[in-house]
Amino acid sequence: MPGYVLGMAGDTIDGSIRYDYPVIMQKRIAFFSEDNTSDPVIYSPDNIWGFSLAGKKWISTTVIMETYNGPYTFNRFGILESDQGVLMLIRIFNESDKIKKNINSAEAEKDLKNIDLDYPDNSLNQLYIKKTDGDAELLTSKEFKRSFLSKMRFYIGDCKSLMEKLENREYTIKDIYAITTEYNRWFESGRK
Repeated sequence: MPGYVLGMAGDTIDGSIRYDYPVIMQKRIAFFSEDNTSDPVIYSPDNIWGFSLAGKKWISTTVIMETYNGPYTFNRFGILESDQGVLMLIRIFNESDKIKKNINSAEAEKDLKNIDLDYPDNSLNQLYIKKTDGDAELLTSKEFKRSFLSKMRFYIGDCKSLMEKLENREYTIKDIYAITTEYNRWFESGRK
């Protein structure tokens, strides 16, 4: 399928990406450059900043997962669910989310474009929050939900008007898409 990879230096390389089910694609992708259509380059989240396929942008991130033994970190590509900005929402899939399919490229493109249909609109299921070069945290983890206000101070504390909305409960965790959009607009407008 046509797509491109985003190098660590911000360069874009056009080519095609072999479709696989999302759990595999968040760990590695097979990329064919326009010059080499027979021998793919395998990229992991450690090698490139991200890639784009079927209109969806996947970015590399370090994911923090809470376990009984403490936090566990790993690298993944995740689907960017928010507008690109300093604060991002990223969808990471569980192993059980998809069964591997042998499908042709037209079916693959349709499947990938509709991947967000696996979750209800604005679902927080497997949604992570990330700020610039920081790690991604799962919004639905017990730790994040329990300390939502203090966690959000880390992400948006420099925007006093937005923090006031959270403290006054005008915004809750269910409004994370609106919070992210408002914060990014505030940040891009020169933090005024």
